[in-house]
Amino acid sequence: MCVAGGKSGMAKSKARSSSRLKVFAGVLCLVFIAALGLYRYFKTESGSVFLLDAGVGSRFAYVQGDMGKRIVKALRRYGVTAAHMKIGSENEPGSGHPVTIVRAETPSDASLVQINAAISKSVRAMGARVRACREGKDGTIITMELGTRRLVTHRCIIRKGSERERQAQNDERPATVVAICVDDFGFFDNFLVKEFLELDIPFTISVIPGLKHSERICREAAEAGKDVLCHLPMEAEKEGWDSGEIPLIRVSMKPKEIERAVAKALETTPGAVGINNHMGSKATANRTVMETLLRFCKERGLYFFDSMTTPHSVAREIAKEVGASEAANELFMDGGEGDTRENMRKLLSIAARKGSAIGIIHVKSKSLDDLRWMIDEARKEGVDFITISRMIAKHNLAMAEGERL
Repeated sequence: MCVAGGKSGMAKSKARSSSRLKVFAGVLCLVFIAALGLYRYFKTESGSVFLLDAGVGSRFAYVQGDMGKRIVKALRRYGVTAAHMKIGSENEPGSGHPVTIVRAETPSDASLVQINAAISKSVRAMGARVRACREGKDGTIITMELGTRRLVTHRCIIRKGSERERQAQNDERPATVVAICVDDFGFFDNFLVKEFLELDIPFTISVIPGLKHSERICREAAEAGKDVLCHLPMEAEKEGWDSGEIPLIRVSMKPKEIERAVAKALETTPGAVGINNHMGSKATANRTVMETLLRFCKERGLYFFDSMTTPHSVAREIAKEVGASEAANELFMDGGEGDTRENMRKLLSIAARKGSAIGIIHVKSKSLDDLRWMIDEARKEGVDFITISRMIAKHNLAMAEGERL
């Protein structure tokens, strides 16, 4: 009996221990889920606002940056261009943090009431608030103070411009523009692709044909209002790369072979407005290849964007001969020489000197962060972003007007 009782007691003890372990494991699981949920929340815009109001000063820059993007996006929705938007900063007494000052001039037909509502709605969606809003006596200017419960992050002075003033400014100072091409889409279709396509500036993406995600990304880019290029693999001096069904354009190919390969590539990049070379340092320096390709582009109503992977490219020369539209890259901003942001600053300097500039970056997480930085810098300097096709159109118009003169 004692033995039996002892075994029974041990069994009950083990059962209780097992039950306690299960409860403990369940509690740990719930704690982990709650901690993960909190971690993810604090990574969001609303979470950053909450932490800042709770006294975590290190979140100020994140909140200010996120709110700034929302303000600029709302202003651009109502026709405020970079040339009519100035962004600076000034120290706020007693705050310890600089306040971003946004001065914007709207088109003459824009509604300040609607702009006020759009900005208010956008910042409230991230948990921030409109701390104050004042309207000028004549109803042509509003001043908005935005931030969190405790701190001011932005002060916006938004003025309704007259058509005469705007036209005078445009006549006096030609717009400085930059075109960005983001290369190598098609290998994946994930959050990084979506974040690029959600950027609120016009730009061009190039999609490698024949890859798993090529067609889907082309459709997503069209829906996001971005221009698409067929990023055509072309033979390089040192090595070749075939993407599978779409063959590399080689200098050994006959013109008909090149035409068939390019036509097939375009089938997997629907909506492409042009072609640019992926690699191609050997092919773009070959007259036969480029004459075949550029005549094909002209017949299809496409332009050719030369990535300039070699200084020996004959693309521009032959484009003039056959009457095809073309443009050329002026700077690879990432993955090459120098810091990406330094190269972006260099491209903005080229644009300031010449009035326009074109550069290439690649679909990488670091490059996305750097491009966001460049967008902010460009807006401070009154530089607008346009697509490559728009830049070609502006160049052609300027050439035509020059010939008429």
